[in-house]
Amino acid sequence: MCATIFSKLHALEGDRMRSVWTAVALVASAASGWTQKPPATMKLQDPLIVDPQHYHLEIENQWTRTFREHMEPHGKLVWHKHPDPGAVVVYMTNQNVRQVLLDGTIRNVRHKRGDVAWWPASAHESENLADIPFECIQIEPRTPPGVELKPFPKEKTDAVIVDPERYRVEFENDLVRVIRVKTGPSEKLGMHKHPETFAVIVYLTDQNMQQTLADGGKRENHYKFGQVRYGPKDQAHADENLSDQPFELIRVELKHAQ
Repeated sequence: MCATIFSKLHALEGDRMRSVWTAVALVASAASGWTQKPPATMKLQDPLIVDPQHYHLEIENQWTRTFREHMEPHGKLVWHKHPDPGAVVVYMTNQNVRQVLLDGTIRNVRHKRGDVAWWPASAHESENLADIPFECIQIEPRTPPGVELKPFPKEKTDAVIVDPERYRVEFENDLVRVIRVKTGPSEKLGMHKHPETFAVIVYLTDQNMQQTLADGGKRENHYKFGQVRYGPKDQAHADENLSDQPFELIRVELKHAQ
């Protein structure tokens, strides 16, 4: 079953998922002279193992491994390998990075702060071409061995159905549904319910939110820009932005975390 999911996911690279990638240019490394392919004897390792200076673990459980990648201005990341099936990447700063791939080619990758994309498994080394630090959050979905996979649960009052202007689906595949949530200053949102899956939440601004629950209770959520949390399954609720500033987050729903 997992193999089927991964094969479907990689099949998306040629069409829908490729539209998510932004400004990826491939040129021959021989023309640049920046670096060479890794030695054939080199064993490529997981980035959190081989380069803990630049990778910090945020969340790890049976459904996801989520970590923060940080590069200083003009900093470099050593050769490493990201595992299958890939990851959702949320860009916390602008990106201007040059990556060398295993076959010796180079790709220049650019994104804007707040962008989100799916990247399949890959092996490379990287260099930050910018004069400012680079940071992103990577959310790797996991499917535990032997777990029976269920269809993504539907909700009649799903936020993307009842309020698509403020809850926008950025992209979706067999493993995740990625939603951008945006509210205006002091704005109130209608009652809605998220599907019965766990999710990873990445805050693109500070959050000062009051929620009115379906049972009449109230609670407040306060988070800072750049924070990441593992969101539990939740009851229906309505949100109110308590701040005089706009609010924005990325919600990565893990389809099989039910």
